[in-house]
Amino acid sequence: MPSRWSRLLGLCLLSLSLSACLSSAGPAEPTISDQPKDRIGFIGQQTRFDVGVSGKGPLSFQWRRNGVPIEGATQATYLSPRLTAADNGSKYSVTISNSAGSVTSNEATLTVNDKPTVTSSPQSVTLSVGATATFTVAASGQSLSYQWYRDEEPISGATSTTYSFTVTAADDGAEFRAYALNLAGFTASEAAMLTVSAAPGVLVQPVAQTLAAGETLLLGVRATGGSLSYQWRRDGANIPDATAAVLRIASVAATDAGAYTVAITNTLGAITSAAATVAVTTAAPITFSAPPAQIALSPSASAAGSFTLVRRSDGTIASWGFRGEGQRGDGAGGAATDTIGAVTLPAGRRAVQIAAGGAHGLALLDDGKVFAWGGNGSGQLALDNALQSFSPIEVELPRPAIAVAAGRAFSVAVLDDGSVRTWGSNAFGQLGDDGREASSDPVLALGLDQVVAVAAGTDHVLALRADGSVWAWGANGTGQLGNGRFKPSRVPVDTGLRGIGRISAGAGQSIAISQRGGLYLWGKNADGQLGLGAAAGTDVGVPTLVRRNVIDAATGERASFALGADRLVVATGANESGSLGDGGTTARNTFAPVSTISNVISLATGGRSFAGAIEADGTTYLWGDNTARQLGIATLESTGTPTPRAVPSFDAIP
Repeated sequence: MPSRWSRLLGLCLLSLSLSACLSSAGPAEPTISDQPKDRIGFIGQQTRFDVGVSGKGPLSFQWRRNGVPIEGATQATYLSPRLTAADNGSKYSVTISNSAGSVTSNEATLTVNDKPTVTSSPQSVTLSVGATATFTVAASGQSLSYQWYRDEEPISGATSTTYSFTVTAADDGAEFRAYALNLAGFTASEAAMLTVSAAPGVLVQPVAQTLAAGETLLLGVRATGGSLSYQWRRDGANIPDATAAVLRIASVAATDAGAYTVAITNTLGAITSAAATVAVTTAAPITFSAPPAQIALSPSASAAGSFTLVRRSDGTIASWGFRGEGQRGDGAGGAATDTIGAVTLPAGRRAVQIAAGGAHGLALLDDGKVFAWGGNGSGQLALDNALQSFSPIEVELPRPAIAVAAGRAFSVAVLDDGSVRTWGSNAFGQLGDDGREASSDPVLALGLDQVVAVAAGTDHVLALRADGSVWAWGANGTGQLGNGRFKPSRVPVDTGLRGIGRISAGAGQSIAISQRGGLYLWGKNADGQLGLGAAAGTDVGVPTLVRRNVIDAATGERASFALGADRLVVATGANESGSLGDGGTTARNTFAPVSTISNVISLATGGRSFAGAIEADGTTYLWGDNTARQLGIATLESTGTPTPRAVPSFDAIP
């Protein structure tokens, strides 16, 4: 439609000269040609309002919400903040002005949709092998989609309101739930358990161990069959009150040595596990101390994203490797490089502990403050914008911290009151707050106090309390929580261990070292990374003592490393790219020496296939894959090296 200005100009040109016409018509006030439209949005998303206008410029705009001017909303287009439930039904208008006058648009109404509501959850069932299991969910809401989960792991292709499959014995005890999703978020249904009616069968046998008197014995069995009963025996005699899937003796004595079995029964049959021989020896207490320098390697999902951090004895942090998301913490991005850089720390401050996540880093400083840098896609930097940071930024915590840990996409800090704060991804409950939502705000891990140390795997966490007990939460598909259940927990659970002095975690495995030098390993064992030999090739769901005279250890995606009291390193697991450091690439399922290095004070393993260590004189060694130049040695090819190589011109203890 022609504006008032154009109509007047046309009339004038019929009878007057152009100059006279312009003088008589004057400037045109704004005219709205396209009114703002009603919008439908979702909580947590943004929405946009537009207006079409003509008139002599310059034009000014002022958007209003429910008649009240919106600060800073002075463009022809208005983009809202992230929507909340309070925005539902709000009215938006805009006033456009120029020197000739102003005009106000019609009001546009905003409808804000919430996340889905589950109206009917799937129901638990008992079925026989070969039957068809069918689970159904119902939900209300806008723009719905669905995803089914088995024991908190997403099921590929299971994206409708119904999920069906043919039952096998291994499905016994599995829990199924559906997530209903839209742009506002998701709501999870209640879990439904599948009980498989079958004669008992054993999936994971109890494992033989040699313990020192005073250490904790944990024996577990994983069985199928439904409605199972358990009875543990030592040397053929029933052990009183030992009627659960996990047998625990808090502090073993010489009289606890023997051959342990468990009888498993239900109404359809009975089976007895293989025998696990338990030996009891003696060992003196050892002292754990923090090393003057520390190496931390990223558990990145791909070799191309790997990077290395080293806390030097002077409190500075060196970094090299991949830096595309700011993992190097030196203020720069770009291609991966083996040029050694420095993480930018506040002036006058020293780092006392570091942690490397999948795409981010953490530093605990000498004043108790925690700084984070790198990728932030899940809020692991404690920033609400999901934007990466190439330089360290302070994490806002309510109290000073005493320890930190980093998972693949989440972060953990222990505060000086013994509580634990977590932030980032929460898909498997790794925040320990009994929730399912990721959080960029540090939240409290529930039910913990007197915590002195934490360790993080890919999606799970261990916490060591002052009383020597170890607690765990998060993913548990390979048994890494140590409670024998192979199901995730969104709150901390007791592993049953006592008398522990040091913990570590990586990928799907967990580590604890007793105050008498006993190395406990549990979790994933597909590559022999538990070091149990060919006789125990399955994942192990309870802490299992696998080696003695150990003072430190590390585990990654496919391998584990142990540092003995003699300061020598041994390794077990896959040997992809030479990651075991023995000069070859042959995998093994028992511990054997890493070559070249000795007198080691700190060790770490990263991603699928690289590892590193620092010797007492500050020499830093790395080996394995070098795709992202994470080994810090310019003369090496991207394929890396199976033999530990010293990083040139670098001293971790200057």
